[in-house]
Amino acid sequence: MQSVRAQNLPRLTVERFTFSAKPVSPKMGRPFSLRIVLVVRGYVRRIDNVTLPILSQLALRGDERTITHAHGTSTYRETLRVRANRTGTIDLAPATLDAVDARTGQAEQYSSNPLHIVVRGGMLQPFASADSAVGSLLPVLERIALLGVGALALAFALALTTAYLLLHRRRPPEIVAPPVPLPLEPEPGPTQTRNERLRDAALVLRAEPTRSVVRSVRVAVRALVGASAHETLADVLARLPDIDRDLVPLLRALERAAFTTDEDLANAIQTCLRAFAEVKE
Repeated sequence: MQSVRAQNLPRLTVERFTFSAKPVSPKMGRPFSLRIVLVVRGYVRRIDNVTLPILSQLALRGDERTITHAHGTSTYRETLRVRANRTGTIDLAPATLDAVDARTGQAEQYSSNPLHIVVRGGMLQPFASADSAVGSLLPVLERIALLGVGALALAFALALTTAYLLLHRRRPPEIVAPPVPLPLEPEPGPTQTRNERLRDAALVLRAEPTRSVVRSVRVAVRALVGASAHETLADVLARLPDIDRDLVPLLRALERAAFTTDEDLANAIQTCLRAFAEVKE
């Protein structure tokens, strides 16, 4: 199986593989960029087998890919325009690349770094979640209300001072306007649980049952148990925590589906989906 797999992979010498966000702490509802940069030695005309992580927590707005050549290297860049519809933390698994290492002749799966994003902004409101005009007005109305309360407090303080001067005929003290209260930054939303991430991965695989998605799901599930894409399945299972032992059938099914033949791929993916359904709640 490994020799068949290697025959279909490009021979590359990977020098750099990174995954980043700009800005690193985006605001809810505002588009931002995810960028994948892959640098390999030599002149390479195209690279088609970079697999993206699961982006089910983000809305994809666009995807642009380029490849440039300079100083004996080829640089592949992929820029995704995305948007987050909730505040809080979003953890993205690494992007992956399947290739034959030109130095050793062995098939390898290379991984970029994982990505941790903290989305800032107001709490997701019922209207704002649909990007409606009412939702966009809510923050403005909140600020107007706060300024109105501050103005009423200032008027009340001035009225009390005037009454005091009329009664006692003393020199008025210096009046300091009370500060207008500012809206507090909301606490980040809750991080997804293990089973919520598994459900998202299963939905993505059911919607697009392809080998590239299987490999992306394999990386994501391994990341949930603290394992990398380069470890053997035997090593991962040997140190799997007791709390995650229910994932053993799923890890085995994903390993088979990621590297099986094209003829067996559909059956292997169905086995993965059944394994997802049997994970304990």
